[in-house]
Formats: sequence, C-alpha cells, structure tokens
Amino acid sequence: MKFTPLDLKNFNQLFEDKINAGYVLDFSNKTMREFFESELSIDIDNDIYRKDGDSKLKRLRSLIKQADRETVLRVVTRLWEYRKSIPDGIITAQDDAVYGSFVAKIQGADSQTASGIAPALIVPTGIDNDYFLKGLEALHNQQPHQRGHSFELWLNELFAAFYLSPKGAFRLKGEQIDGSFLLNNDTYLVEAKWHSAKTGNADLHAFHGKLDQKISWARGVFISWAGFTRSGLDAWGRGKKVICVSGYDLVLMLKNNISFRMLMEEKIRRAAETGNLYVKIDEIYPNINK
Repeated sequence: MKFTPLDLKNFNQLFEDKINAGYVLDFSNKTMREFFESELSIDIDNDIYRKDGDSKLKRLRSLIKQADRETVLRVVTRLWEYRKSIPDGIITAQDDAVYGSFVAKIQGADSQTASGIAPALIVPTGIDNDYFLKGLEALHNQQPHQRGHSFELWLNELFAAFYLSPKGAFRLKGEQIDGSFLLNNDTYLVEAKWHSAKTGNADLHAFHGKLDQKISWARGVFISWAGFTRSGLDAWGRGKKVICVSGYDLVLMLKNNISFRMLMEEKIRRAAETGNLYVKIDEIYPNINK
C-alpha cells in the first residue's frame, strides 16, 4: 500500500513508544518477534523489512508499506488491540480518531465505512465473517440436542479468532462452565444457551450463582442465542457481574465487520455507566445495517 508522510506520522502516533523513539509499544526485539510470529504468522526480523533501518518501528513501517491491504489491516487491528490491553496504557479520544482515520485509509474509505459507522467507533475484524455466519446457519440444521455443544465450539472458535485465549467447557464440583476467555487481562467465564425461547431470570440467577462461588473479581458473559426477556432482566436486577450477549448481537456484529473485542468493551462500558447488563448492538451502533 501507499501511505503519505501524514499517514506514517499518524501510524507513529498510534504505535511508537512515547518515551523511546524507534520502539514499538512496549515490545523488546524478542517479544515483538514472538508477537508477530504467534499472532500474525509474520517474520518481522526478515531482511525484507530492514530496507529502511533496523529499529523496530522502521521494520514495522517497512512491513505495512510492502504488505497487501488485508495484511496491513490485520497487523494494524491486532497491534491496536494489543495496545489497548497494556496495563495502565492511556488512549485518548484523539488516538481513537487517528486510529479510525488510519483504518479508513486502509479500507479505501474517506470518512465512513460502508455500514455508515464512523470509523473511530468500529474496529475491523480482519477475520472471515462469512465463515462464521455460515457456521451459525449450519447450526440451525442440526438436531436440537446437538446445537448447544456445537454453539459452544463455534463460540470458542470465534474467541480464538479475536485472540481471546479461549478455554473450552470445564466442570468443577459438578458445576458446568461452558468456557472462558481473556479480555484486557480479565478472565470472563462463559455461559452459552441455544434455545428457541429467550433466557429469563432463572438461568441468569443460576449463572450468577456459579460466579459467586469463584474469586471475588470473577466476571461472566451470558450468551443467549434467542436473547433475553425484559421481565427476566428486570427481575434479575442490577449490580451483577455478567454481561449479556444475544445471537442478534453476534449476527449484526459479523455482518457489519465489528470486532467482538470492541463490542464487549462497549457493553462493559455501558454496564458500568448505566447498570444495564444487556445493551443491544444497535443501541451501541445505531447506524449499522440490519
């Protein structure tokens, strides 16, 4: 891809260490090499990326100037997600705006994505969204007793695609947990339901009871394909440690190329601000395609 001097200046603002010029975020040479190998299958130490110099930033800039659009999008997206996971890292509104503009540049858009969402509000996934949507369609053709387990497997594959280090279902003292993942250094236990009826108060209380038996800072995500009843959410109350996600959220997330990480972060923020543990995706992104 071709980037202007201003584009590269913005890129530096996003990923250059603020104290040590030429460094990328908090990476050492070793950790940067391991990150690019494990997360992106790229040999960042290859001589083809040393044409402009040996510093970490110069190698990274050489990579984005030589790579195809899809690869650049994957690299920038993953680096941004990594930056947001750094403890005590500060990301300003200006950083968000610069990131959104840079992503729009990669995508070939000037100010908005095709879905009409301002780029600063959306993190492109870099994953095969059609693959995951077809996986959901296939679940509808399975026998009812198979869907629950298949849905758990599908979710774990989705979590892995977003580098959330998922762990599959496990059982503790006769108690089933459908899995877990890591988001910004926090562990979230997962309950997943594929039922035709919406999830109500009883299932929500049961899952929260499992969390209450864990460490005090344990958090949960309840993923219900059919969604949640309003009466159940109202009866469940506030002040809980569970974020709710519906199948509706997941489908629109994939159709609009929205990062699951970003969706979760927005849901968590709304829960902290309002006490509402189930905020639908179209309330967070009002202009998405449905």
